[in-house]
Amino acid sequence: MRLLPVALLLCLTVSLAAEGVQFTVYPDKPLQTVKGIGFEIQSDSIGSGNHGLPEEPVAVPHDLPPSERVRLADEMLRGFRYCRLAGGLYWRGLDAEKKQLQPRWPEQLVELKQLLDTAGVEGVCFEYWSPAPYWKANRAFFDPAQKKELNRLRCLAPGFGKDPDYKGDTNRFLADFSKAVVSDIGTLQSAGIKVSMWGLQNEPDANGSIYSTCHYPESPGYVSVYKSVAGAIRKHDPSIFLFADTCGRFPKLIGPGMTNAEVAPLVDAYAVHTVGYSADSVKAVHEKIARDLPLRPWFQNEYEYLTGGATPERCLNTVAHIMNSFQIAGNPTWFWIHALKPLKNAEASGYSLGFWKSLIEPPAPKGISAKQFRRWVDGPEFTDLPSQFGKLEMVSVKSTSGVPPVIGYNFLVNQPVTVYLLAKDSPGHDPGPGWEKTGMTTIWGGGKDVVYKGTFPAGKITVPAPSGKGEALSHAAFVEPSDPATLKVQIGMNLPIQIRSQALELERKAASVEPGHWIFNPYNWNAVGSFVKHMPWDSRVVGVGEAAPDNGFRILAFKKPDGKLTIVLANRTPKEHLFRVETGLKETDAVFKGYRYTPEEAGPGTRGVEIGTLRGSVITPTLSGLSWEFWEQQ
Repeated sequence: MRLLPVALLLCLTVSLAAEGVQFTVYPDKPLQTVKGIGFEIQSDSIGSGNHGLPEEPVAVPHDLPPSERVRLADEMLRGFRYCRLAGGLYWRGLDAEKKQLQPRWPEQLVELKQLLDTAGVEGVCFEYWSPAPYWKANRAFFDPAQKKELNRLRCLAPGFGKDPDYKGDTNRFLADFSKAVVSDIGTLQSAGIKVSMWGLQNEPDANGSIYSTCHYPESPGYVSVYKSVAGAIRKHDPSIFLFADTCGRFPKLIGPGMTNAEVAPLVDAYAVHTVGYSADSVKAVHEKIARDLPLRPWFQNEYEYLTGGATPERCLNTVAHIMNSFQIAGNPTWFWIHALKPLKNAEASGYSLGFWKSLIEPPAPKGISAKQFRRWVDGPEFTDLPSQFGKLEMVSVKSTSGVPPVIGYNFLVNQPVTVYLLAKDSPGHDPGPGWEKTGMTTIWGGGKDVVYKGTFPAGKITVPAPSGKGEALSHAAFVEPSDPATLKVQIGMNLPIQIRSQALELERKAASVEPGHWIFNPYNWNAVGSFVKHMPWDSRVVGVGEAAPDNGFRILAFKKPDGKLTIVLANRTPKEHLFRVETGLKETDAVFKGYRYTPEEAGPGTRGVEIGTLRGSVITPTLSGLSWEFWEQQ
């Protein structure tokens, strides 16, 4: 994979002579090879809203019985080429010295290998969220109370000159750390798991304290570490594809190092994060990378929606993002984030291709439901609530330890709203600017809340955390819309909160799922799964010309390894649209069979709904609003 060709991309600029033709396909103008599509696996536990790393191994495939593991492999994962494995997060067991990653329970890697083998997945894309704690200045995967400058490799943190083991010897530290990384890779390989790809650090510019991270504050430090470790990996196994650096939209940390003749040969591709971004942004990301950096393929390896859940519009955005990544940007691969997420996790809908109900975690206490109005999720129920609140959307906080949650949080709205914020009746409490106290109150089993009111435009609404001892706790908010028919409320990023209407929908889904079983998340799965089922490994993208580029109407054209042409068309608009496509094939060769997808419908086995054949060198399919189709040469 290291020798992937790099196309001179963006859509071909052509003069389209045929009247009314929107797209012209050039089957004789091959572009890049798409090696395959990837997914991430939650092979260990994480708290709701990405808060904390619980001890219980609520993990896939561990938390599924054998039959459901096989079904997951056959129905979802078959067709993917790569599994992204998060070192220090979803693979985080340690040796006694905390230098090396190990299985956290004896069967962890055995279970993972069996799943990948059953699905026919080639191997893992192994990337650290955090290296083993020994190598970090804070000696931890993450530390909620940490000094942020200690959430780094020891050699990049303040005071390294007084380090008890290395006493400022950066070269010796990097040599030892590089050996440790190679040893981690060796542990996977010894378990029979192929390491296809490797990256030094997920989002190295991030410095979080709620789950595993490791901060690289400046480019020179990142480059020096990358050079040492990537060089050791290349000697260990030259077949592993090496990429850097997964910063947002542009690889800013590895970029300055690409002029170094010892570094550049160790970078097989750039990886960036365009998490949940509009499909329209792919072109700008590609143009900047192509303009500002030495020529390499690039790709994104984590696509999901950080705020809010899956929607039909997001489904089509994901479809278009995949299409633009391959057709416009020449990406050799594309990754969704999670195959499955636990039904109870706040982030599950926007992150997952499917949900599972845990065998390990205890079920919610009998009688607890989002149908009830509670002070916080699973907290005391309100016994007296203003009647108008029963008709409003409710935002509430999840407790991670069974005690009243004490966090600030935010949520997003798509229109002007009035928000009613509930806080414990406490003398002198002031939630801050923008809130005024009303005369309304609520009663719950442990006391009384007062109600504050604020009006806000569309966008982010912030509820501050308690700032001092004895300050009242603000747990729940009710949202009064300006246009009830179109209101959409979304959770903020990495927050353990719940939107009542979304929780009710998940409860409805969960009611039909037995513990240890899983179901699809259609709006995400239909988008990604359609390409997994119709685009075999090592397909070759071909040139396309657009008469008048329009973000609402997208095209991707590729040849399968057998040489047959596939044309993918997407209508992101709500209205029906007639496409006109010159296929570039002779009349006698131009017979295409169609498969239609919508956010709600993916057909048997996610193969799409068969919609007949079209013949001729020009095809004119009509696509309904919010739909996409694969037209495969017969």
